[in-house]
Amino acid sequence: MIRMHKVDAKLASLDMRVLRFLKFLLLTSSVTQTAAHMGISQPAASRILARIRDLIGDPILIRTQSGYQLSDHALELKEPVDAAIQAVIGVFAPSTFDPVESDYRYRVASTDYGVATVLGPIMEIFAATAPALRVDVSPLVPGSFDELKSGSIDLLLYATLNVEGDLLVQKLFDETYEVLFREGHPLQHLARSKAHLTPIDISPYRQIEFNFPGVTELQSDTIMRMDIGSSNAVFHQPYFTTLPFLIGSTDAVAAVPKRLADQVQKLRALCSAPFQEDKAFPYHLVRHERTRHNLAITWFVQQALTVVKGR
Repeated sequence: MIRMHKVDAKLASLDMRVLRFLKFLLLTSSVTQTAAHMGISQPAASRILARIRDLIGDPILIRTQSGYQLSDHALELKEPVDAAIQAVIGVFAPSTFDPVESDYRYRVASTDYGVATVLGPIMEIFAATAPALRVDVSPLVPGSFDELKSGSIDLLLYATLNVEGDLLVQKLFDETYEVLFREGHPLQHLARSKAHLTPIDISPYRQIEFNFPGVTELQSDTIMRMDIGSSNAVFHQPYFTTLPFLIGSTDAVAAVPKRLADQVQKLRALCSAPFQEDKAFPYHLVRHERTRHNLAITWFVQQALTVVKGR
């Protein structure tokens, strides 16, 4: 059983009217003026003053030959009363978010694909309009969904997703695949003559296959396989942006999301060709239900949508 201290019980009966009464009383030293200011009767004002005296254990106003004066303790209450009123107002004031002034820290779980295609471009927006905001990126791993639920991270970037639990999912875009290969690769001529390459087309060459985090474990992207049981992959890895080093001087090939292929080709002179015409996947920004009314998180989602819309 919870026992309430005597003073706590008295505080529980207070309201903003009592604080406002005390604030004006400390300014005027007059119960009559305070009652008039608040639009209450003299007897009602006297009852409020009696409550304050009982709680504080001080008379607040003292009758003297020259009229009523504040007690020494009352004189010390002006700043605390103002601070208390402002604190209450702050509690119930609508939340606001100003990216220009905010130093909010976003905690995002992502693969290097998400960093290259979504987070990197957002940094350009931050530099121009939100200089004090920061983004802390952690690796996207199977445990990231638990971290999202526990509040250890704010957002995660993820591909095809079946929504479970209290997750808010914002679709950013639909993504297609391209095959990356070096300049002068035997596929280069074939790619010019076909709208889309197929697993059969790339089957003679060594393949770099990607592992991506599932909700519970790492999974292989089997997009290059002719059937689930076969694979020409000689290298499995969770990183996309290492591709320039892996295929730049060999005949190995890799099927990657188109937006990433565009980014990788800025790093090194590589070739790409559309792959698997009927294969595509949606890409999402995921957050937890508790952040639905977090203005800073909502602003971030809006910036992500703005970035991908223009690409």
